[in-house]
Amino acid sequence: MLPQPIQDLLALLNEHGQSMEGIFRLAASQHACFEIREALDSGVPVQPENQPVLLLAVLLKDFLRKIPSKLLDIQLYKEWIRTMEKTSRQERLAALKEVASKLPEANLLLLRRLLLLLSSISKNVATTKMTARNLAICLAPNLLSPSQELPLDVLALETGKVTQLVGLLINQQEELLGQHVPGLASEGDEGTPAPQAELETAEVPPIAPESEQQRSFSGEKS
Repeated sequence: MLPQPIQDLLALLNEHGQSMEGIFRLAASQHACFEIREALDSGVPVQPENQPVLLLAVLLKDFLRKIPSKLLDIQLYKEWIRTMEKTSRQERLAALKEVASKLPEANLLLLRRLLLLLSSISKNVATTKMTARNLAICLAPNLLSPSQELPLDVLALETGKVTQLVGLLINQQEELLGQHVPGLASEGDEGTPAPQAELETAEVPPIAPESEQQRSFSGEKS
């Protein structure tokens, strides 16, 4: 089972995030974020349903960023990147499935729920202005990073590869991990898929990856 605060965040973002422009890109109140993190760290009950959607998105990003070995597991970094070298779509999809199968069970559960959420948001691009690529730019550094420190120019190149990987995972989530995730998506939630021509619109600048691994604010590991 995922930590209850994370289950609540995912459910609320699935319900309200698909109608929020700039979700995962726009900032939220730093003071409010700090207060909720403090409450979660202290075990104080929090009612996320009463919080702004943008704040919930920031909290989820913060949780993902602080998973010690990253959601996609830094030990699998080279294997994830090698999947992008496959020339055919079917070969690449098979390689992605193979690497995903090596994730710890909790990581895989969270990944399935996260990708379904992000896929739904990207399909509502007319409202959210967030394509799969936009979401990948915002979230990729929180999901996977190299296992060692690299020069800035090399790090920028690797970050681009991870962004491409995460964008592919979002676009292929149904074939990769399955569409239905109990407790998250409801019938009729899916929007109209974004046309391929829109994939380069509304670009946002990449977020600098974290250099240090930290403990999750929820006190749980994925």
